Amino acid sequence: MIRFTLLGIPVSIQPAVLLTLSLLGWVFAVETAPVWLCVALFAVAGFICLLSHEMGHALVGRMLGGGNPRVVVSWLGGDCCNADGVFTRMQGVVMTAAGPLFTLLEAGVATLLLCLLCGNVQDGLHLAHSAIFGKIPEAYLAAYSPSLLLFAAYMVQVGFWWAVINLLPIFPLDGGQIMHGLMDSPRLMHVISLSVAIICMLFCMAMGFWLMIIFLGFLAYLNYRCLWFTSH
Repeated sequence: MIRFTLLGIPVSIQPAVLLTLSLLGWVFAVETAPVWLCVALFAVAGFICLLSHEMGHALVGRMLGGGNPRVVVSWLGGDCCNADGVFTRMQGVVMTAAGPLFTLLEAGVATLLLCLLCGNVQDGLHLAHSAIFGKIPEAYLAAYSPSLLLFAAYMVQVGFWWAVINLLPIFPLDGGQIMHGLMDSPRLMHVISLSVAIICMLFCMAMGFWLMIIFLGFLAYLNYRCLWFTSH
């Protein structure tokens, strides 16, 4: 584990997280040096997004409920633990929502960087849109600094989708945790989580997003098991 302190919060990094991010960046399809650079930039951007997400939980949690939060970034994602904090239900909801909001803030800062690199807002926003919903046009890479441009574009891409996925109302994602904090019925929360997970799985099957299908399948099974235990 790599350990350091950031803004007064102890952070532990499991180096395997970079392997996971490299796999998501299609490292197994690398054939040339420029593609290696793309994978490396994607992995670094993904790591920054994971860290900013967990730091959002930690910083807002410390501000609202005190305690001594700790952040761990591992190969499966991240975790923020603050067992000493004392939170009301709504403070817990705000702390949970802070993670995705910090990730969206990071994506917003990266969008501003794209605008600065492109020299105008229109091209910067178009590039950010392309990064989120498709691939970066080759014309931009030829016209501007390719490494910095790719890095900022990946920050937008990963930051946006990481926030969106985490805000899905599926337990134990942040969206599911928020739903849990706002609802009085754990059983209903798991029913909604299972239903949303299945719907998202069907959508991903139609789009061919196989990694997301596996991920959502695991979450669906987890909520099914929770439902079974609450019924017996």
